[in-house]
Amino acid sequence: MISIGSIALLALTVGFGPVPKPGPALAARIAARDCEVYGIVHWGLNTYTDREWGFGDENPEMLAPAHFDADQIVGACRDGGLAGLIVVAKHHDGFCLWPTKTTDHNISKAVNFRGGKGDYVKEMSDACRRHGLKFGVYVSPWDRHDADYATPKYVKKYHAQIKELLGGEYGEVFEMWFDGANGGDGWYGGAKERRRIGVASDYYRFPEVFRFVRELQPKACIFAGESDESDFRWPGNERGELDPNSCATICTVGGFADGKYGNPEYGRRINRGMRNFENTAGHPMFFRVCECDFPMRPGWFYHTKERGRTKSAAYLMQRYLNTVGNGGTMNIGIAPNKDGRLDEEDVKALKGFKTLKDAFFGDCHGKCNVIVAWEDVSNGEVSKGWSVKYKGKVVASGGTLGIKRIRVLDEAVPNNDLEWNGVDTVDVPGCGYSARVSFYYADPDLVKLVKSATTESGETDTAKWMTAGREGK
Repeated sequence: MISIGSIALLALTVGFGPVPKPGPALAARIAARDCEVYGIVHWGLNTYTDREWGFGDENPEMLAPAHFDADQIVGACRDGGLAGLIVVAKHHDGFCLWPTKTTDHNISKAVNFRGGKGDYVKEMSDACRRHGLKFGVYVSPWDRHDADYATPKYVKKYHAQIKELLGGEYGEVFEMWFDGANGGDGWYGGAKERRRIGVASDYYRFPEVFRFVRELQPKACIFAGESDESDFRWPGNERGELDPNSCATICTVGGFADGKYGNPEYGRRINRGMRNFENTAGHPMFFRVCECDFPMRPGWFYHTKERGRTKSAAYLMQRYLNTVGNGGTMNIGIAPNKDGRLDEEDVKALKGFKTLKDAFFGDCHGKCNVIVAWEDVSNGEVSKGWSVKYKGKVVASGGTLGIKRIRVLDEAVPNNDLEWNGVDTVDVPGCGYSARVSFYYADPDLVKLVKSATTESGETDTAKWMTAGREGK
């Protein structure tokens, strides 16, 4: 039996079988980043054109924030419990939000932003340092503005852009983010046509990109979908949904071709991962934790028409349980408005999320309804079954533990009657193994609020929980 609030440690030595595990370099990068909740910030010309994907012909003079404040944006994210921010430095419209030497289509042409002498990326990176957040970068490989796109000349520019941002002027980078938006309709210097690039990895020379990213920023993790160099993988949706028993291990062969998930089974596979003992027909397995990205608003960029539709604090907490609580990480889309600030409703939702998260994992009161378990993954995900019992009845269980599992019980139970039933493991030659579990108590009304939250949930119910009879608690 284990008392509430205690941490149980299971240590054993296990025997045979190959288990994919993070190599020393990946383990060091994950340890260095040390964050499970972070954000990706979308702000730029799309904010002013009311688009999600700019066409490439937008006038830079539209970038005209009345009160741009990087500290307000980053400070709100810090108060929401986010540990880092990935800043979109260039989206598909090709407009560079830093004064790059690679193209004139950059922020120096935005005369209404710092008189044409601004550097949005620098202001955001500096604000991250001031507020104790890690700083990351996304540079779209697709450029719907550049006349050279789909030729070798553009690829040189793209590589140079990444090197400018990772070369030291913007400080240490915790994650370099890539996605699969590659080729299609665009302005392309006035050509206004559709351009295709074939296999993205070949055209952009991604293996070369990944090499110099590692050289310039050794501690940076790479999010790059299906690439063998990716440290994290996409879960197959942008809703913050992850299989309760999702594994970090994955075989990437089969179903993904020409940038599309042609095999429905493969789409499910990237969400749930694969157990160490599953048959992969001799294909290699990789260790890649799911990075679950979803926007805080309906779209990734700010749209005035979406006011009032910011995801509530309770819903964000629900997504936390469904992502981090299922072995992944949580990446929230942050969308500053036309003034260059976060709307007050976004600020309140983030702050409320932090409040609710703290309340879920607070002090114990002699009973438990929240269970957190995890294993040492330095030798891979060795666990294949675990459970917690109350008076002989299983109240929480699962397969792989991985970096974290969170289970919320339907009812709180006395801590003295809880039993951590240990872990069934895959055998690994000569490896020590440890698993841990912690027990917490969350207010039952809060649990109901979080479980019932939807994308349409407002802040009213959350505010009631936070204030009704709880002052001074």
